[in-house]
Amino acid sequence: MPTIKAKNIEKYYQSTDGEQVHALKDISLTVEDGEFVAIVGPSGCGKSTFLEIVAGLLPHDGGEVYLDDQLITETSREIGVVFQDASLFPWRTIKRNIAYGMELAKVPKEEQEKRLTHYIKMMNLEGFENKYPAQLSGGMKQRAGIARTLAMNPKVILMDEPFSAVDHLTRCTLQEELIKIHELEKKTILFVTHDINEAVFLADRVILLSPRPSVIQEEYQIKLPYPRHRDDEYLSKVAAMIMADISRGRKTDEDIEYFI
Repeated sequence: MPTIKAKNIEKYYQSTDGEQVHALKDISLTVEDGEFVAIVGPSGCGKSTFLEIVAGLLPHDGGEVYLDDQLITETSREIGVVFQDASLFPWRTIKRNIAYGMELAKVPKEEQEKRLTHYIKMMNLEGFENKYPAQLSGGMKQRAGIARTLAMNPKVILMDEPFSAVDHLTRCTLQEELIKIHELEKKTILFVTHDINEAVFLADRVILLSPRPSVIQEEYQIKLPYPRHRDDEYLSKVAAMIMADISRGRKTDEDIEYFI
């Protein structure tokens, strides 16, 4: 059953010089329950814009987005969002930052503590619960941000370049941890990234958006079970194909044949 269904999404905005820009054109995308889908494309093609529309954070000019057949018109507690910046409150400890959403939702204290213990352990934050954000590395802050989202137990997690601000080794570690979360929690994940290798390593399916006005240029099924190895020849071929498609803006007969 589809968890997220976007139908014919259109988005326009005004540029700084007053010109109307057509950002998204007739975008239709279905994400199945428990699926991990990555969105890639050229810089400025509207990846983050589309994610914010799905989250109910940004209005759109045409089309509809559904969560389990319910029209999305505003934010929902069933949809969690992880941004590039963990956006932790500097005056709150890591534990209290993770608990923030649960406090707003008035989750009972006993249940809060149960979830905090679970996700602090899952995200390898044990021993850092009473530290403040300024005392943590970028990777640890992002772990706390992900734990805060998971603690709300959303059905869908939207992630916008969540690992872009950390170093390469930390990024690789966080990718591995995200795969484990996906397998354990069975969450539906829609993930925006500029990193093609990251997309093919993580996702069940990769969506390539074209330059503006963005349309879905191509979809790639990543037919490789977890756990995956970064140097796998299949992943390298798919990544190279996506890079070529971004450069060309179209598919060749040879590339199509690879997927048949």
